[in-house]
Amino acid sequence: MFNYVSDNKNNINNKVSIDLEKILMPLWKEFIFGGHLFALGAACVVAMCSLLFDLPIGLDLLVVVYLIFYPIYLYDYTQGVTDDLLTNSARARYLSGSKKTYIVVGGSFAALTMLFTHFSNSMTMFLGFIILVLGLLYSSYFKQLTKKIIGFKNFFVSSVWALLVLFFFYYYSIPITNAALIIAGFVFTRMIAIQILFDVRDIEGDRKNGLLTIPVVLGNHKGFELLKGLNFASIVLLVISVYFGLLPFISLSFVPIMFYASNYIKRVRGSMNNYAYYLLAALEPIIWFGTVFFGSNLSQLMVLV
Repeated sequence: MFNYVSDNKNNINNKVSIDLEKILMPLWKEFIFGGHLFALGAACVVAMCSLLFDLPIGLDLLVVVYLIFYPIYLYDYTQGVTDDLLTNSARARYLSGSKKTYIVVGGSFAALTMLFTHFSNSMTMFLGFIILVLGLLYSSYFKQLTKKIIGFKNFFVSSVWALLVLFFFYYYSIPITNAALIIAGFVFTRMIAIQILFDVRDIEGDRKNGLLTIPVVLGNHKGFELLKGLNFASIVLLVISVYFGLLPFISLSFVPIMFYASNYIKRVRGSMNNYAYYLLAALEPIIWFGTVFFGSNLSQLMVLV
């Protein structure tokens, strides 16, 4: 009798586990392969700016940023399905034959128009749509410029992310300060490093397509050395800025990012075909917010004590 009850419990547990996997796995694939991961990261960048500069932020801006970056990355991934068969076959298989891309792009334009009209001003609407259009044109036009200009796609993508910091100020009609420009520089440097790391994964496909990415030009060894230098330089920028009073002390919350990045760079270098290690790099913008959030709350606790 006892064995019968025990077997029934095991069968029920196994069935629940299988049902949960059937529900969660498609959600996980959509989040990772459908552009949501970087859209969430972009929203975390503006939330991070709110904490750094002690400025209020509304849900409307977070939704706006999400709706700008989600269609950009979904469209880019969909356009790159053929190339991804070589370097990211799981994403290629998931997105192959997807028909929702143009619906998402059109819906985002409509939703953004309503949000900008209600919550912000025409200048911000213009800048927001400039970011969206430039991002959408990346796959079909700007990426091809990397055939002529070394590392162009790295600088292009990183510049779009750096614009997020300025967009935060524009959205609320707040004058852009030197501190904002420094943080934009930090975001630019970090994203350059992340984009170079992704190019390490895509190096064979980029060679095939004649793209002059930094790993293609320098080779993997020098590419990884450059990543180490960028990782160190981004933190030095913040430390020096805090020392001279250009950034608030809370900016030092970013220092652990250097060790986090060093860890995943080392892991990727040891196993360049392991997609999970690249995922650690993709999570970094979310972790920026996490470190600043922790530092902000810790500083408030220390003041109370």
